[in-house]
Amino acid sequence: MKGAFRSFILVLSLLQFVYSCSKDNAVPEPTARIQYTLTVTASEGGSVSPENTTTYSGKTVVTITAIPDEGYEFARWLGTDNDNKPNPCGKGRQLGKFFSDCHITIEMNSNRDVQVFFKLSTLE
Repeated sequence: MKGAFRSFILVLSLLQFVYSCSKDNAVPEPTARIQYTLTVTASEGGSVSPENTTTYSGKTVVTITAIPDEGYEFARWLGTDNDNKPNPCGKGRQLGKFFSDCHITIEMNSNRDVQVFFKLSTLE
């Protein structure tokens, strides 16, 4: 009788172990974060920051700055959500003698290719 009881306990323990290791009780694997690539380039007459290709997690907000060289001024963006706005640098100010840099922010919700264009300055 003792042998049968021990066998019953052993089988019961094995069943409990198998059940605890089943897929229904498995810990879910963490989901991978979506990554997007931002490529930023500038035309002749200035530079841009960041100035290279960088990978960001989805929904990351990135600030891009266009920096004109001496004798040039900001002209326009291409590849942003601000391409067709009358004052693409926002914040209620026009670019001028004291504020020549242009800043924009974009949310990384896809791969982006952003370009900034400069033109010869008309400012004195």
